[in-house]
Amino acid sequence: MNKQSELDYRFDTRVAVQYDALRGHPPAVSVEIGTAIADTMSANAAVLELGVGTGRIALPVAAAGCRVVGIDSSAHMLAALSQRLKSDGLDNIDLAQGDITALPFREGVFDGAMAIHVLHLVSDWAGVLKQVSRLVRPGGTLVLGRDWVDPESFSGMIRNYFRKTVVEVGTEMMPPGATAAAPPSGGAAIFKTLIALGAKPEGQGEQIGAEWQTKLTPRQVLDGIRSRDDAESWVLPDDVLAETMRRLDAFAADKWADLDAPQPVTRRFMMGVFRFAND
Repeated sequence: MNKQSELDYRFDTRVAVQYDALRGHPPAVSVEIGTAIADTMSANAAVLELGVGTGRIALPVAAAGCRVVGIDSSAHMLAALSQRLKSDGLDNIDLAQGDITALPFREGVFDGAMAIHVLHLVSDWAGVLKQVSRLVRPGGTLVLGRDWVDPESFSGMIRNYFRKTVVEVGTEMMPPGATAAAPPSGGAAIFKTLIALGAKPEGQGEQIGAEWQTKLTPRQVLDGIRSRDDAESWVLPDDVLAETMRRLDAFAADKWADLDAPQPVTRRFMMGVFRFAND
């Protein structure tokens, strides 16, 4: 059981090996994302990454000139990143295994922090943000990043139907008090919490760090969810996932005649940039 989230996300060797293939970015896009994040920080910034994983964000940010300290609860993910560091030759990434709800760093030691697809895994995400507000120096930056998939694309339609179905199936099948979804760490709640902590958003909303197009098939998206290689299905109980996939397969078969036909999907890396107040 992962104490960090109170849910079993199985960040094991299997997931660590496949994570980059499933969640990674094309090389040129990765460089663009690293530059976009580094540009929000001060020169040669010391940046904390919460849930560094296999380094898909830390590596390009370090390559763009920041010193990154990455913390993660998974020894398997950190081992995979350590191997990449040896091959890439970067010496400005330091790693720590630990729980992001109890960050072991000194107050004000970082110029910035970043959290990419991690807060939704933590029940006390507001407590994590409070810690970050102390660890990042006054005037420092917090970047919250996420991958965006065009909701009008077939992939976006499958994912939206999946999320809707998980809620329906979870309500029907799970006992009172249980949940089929991750803790609610939605954008509005995070925004409100950060404002209360003295952080101000930069710009008029999320910024596009990178945009690109890829080709996938409906079956690839379905199989990724079914096999639990997809982050959104890691946490689901077996019976909930099985019934969800039964309905999702029927939806896809009715929607697309050929589930093996590649289709273009527009993707973006979105960034919410927040600046902590100067003392």
